[in-house]
Amino acid sequence: MNRVDFMKQLESLLQNISPGEREEALQYYNEYFDDAGAENEQAVIEALGNPAKVAENIKRDINGRGDAGSQRPQNRAVIQYQQTATSTQQSPQKESIPTWALVLIIIGAILLSPAALGIVGGGLGTLVGIIVGWFALIFGFGVTALALFVVLLVLLVVGIMCMWADPLAGVALLGGGLVCGALSILFFMLTVAMAGIVTPAVFKGICKLFNKLCKN
Repeated sequence: MNRVDFMKQLESLLQNISPGEREEALQYYNEYFDDAGAENEQAVIEALGNPAKVAENIKRDINGRGDAGSQRPQNRAVIQYQQTATSTQQSPQKESIPTWALVLIIIGAILLSPAALGIVGGGLGTLVGIIVGWFALIFGFGVTALALFVVLLVLLVVGIMCMWADPLAGVALLGGGLVCGALSILFFMLTVAMAGIVTPAVFKGICKLFNKLCKN
């Protein structure tokens, strides 16, 4: 049953009372529905009961006190209670943080801020130290490769020059130069690998880690 059906039945059941009282009663309950709103139409109907019961109450009031609207305050109280309950269910109260908890949080943040700054500073210092040490290691390998290459050239020149005076010494110098050359090539390869392969891979991995942390 909707509002239209309810009012039609109520009007039909009030045909045996005077037109003025009937019009007043119908206007009374139409305003009742208007005040409750369309969204509470079913709640109004459930609170009022069936039209026959409402018509009986109206007639009893007319016969007893001559006031067709005496039932309205009681029914309105029921509807207002239901509307209040409905709005409370639809709009749950938001929990707020107590004042004392906020004060404790602020005090804790102030007390822990030096330690937090120290930890952050230590972590950044360690990270910078690792980065600087890594690049220093690459630079050291590169310098070592260059120095060994220079030693290679010197030993080759000296060894060739000694071949005429002392062949054994000349051969030894040439062999030492070749060893230095091999070591120079090894350090050069390490420098290239660390600077061109390992370092970009490490930085890419760090960037991916930070991206995942930011997304989470």
